Amino acid sequence: MPARLLVKEHNGVVDRPADQLSELRGEHPCWLDISNPQSEEFTLVARELELHPLAVEDAQHGHQRPKIDQYDSHYFIVFYALESPSPDIVNYHEVAIFVAHNAIVTVHEGDFAARRLVEKRFTDGRLHTTGLLLHALLDTMVDQYFEVVDQFGERIELLEQFVAEETGPNLHRAHAPLRELFLVKRELLQLRKTIAPERDVLQVLVRGDIRELRETGKRAYFQDVYDHIIRVTDDIDTFR
Repeated sequence: MPARLLVKEHNGVVDRPADQLSELRGEHPCWLDISNPQSEEFTLVARELELHPLAVEDAQHGHQRPKIDQYDSHYFIVFYALESPSPDIVNYHEVAIFVAHNAIVTVHEGDFAARRLVEKRFTDGRLHTTGLLLHALLDTMVDQYFEVVDQFGERIELLEQFVAEETGPNLHRAHAPLRELFLVKRELLQLRKTIAPERDVLQVLVRGDIRELRETGKRAYFQDVYDHIIRVTDDIDTFR
């Protein structure tokens, strides 16, 4: 999927060539989405927006811990979208987000459901600023965590039921589900290691450290996302 530049103009949101980001973001909120971190479009945008080389390197190489870094002209956020196509599979989508004046640049491999949902809201005209766009991205990703965690809860409940029924003279038959329980515990640990550091990212946003997000009422939106992260990590700890 090629890079897409969505620009909110007076008559709606329109697609523009990616190389027009620098000139358009002065007057219009812009969202550039790049689904290939190694693409020429990303190299061009990094040069035009003067993105810090360390942040660009992190976005290109991936496998980063969730974080938020401040640079002279922009902020760099690493966040994760999760998808669970089946109860025993969790797909992790690492998303690098650059927050500059009147522009959001998202960099990731492939595509994921949360991005598509937010794109629809943006093109429908329901997100009027880059601050609201950033909130929508993070909020949609976090909301989908609940679906993933709920599937873990169902797996654990079924396994516990099986183990309870196979105790006594048939205890040897419980070995297989016990192994599955240990596997689930290991997967929950990986899930928590991914999600828990995102609380620090949300704390920065709640405090209003980002200049572009200091408008009245913006921080309340991120407080809501922070509360959801706390709920998810609490659920994971309970299951573990």
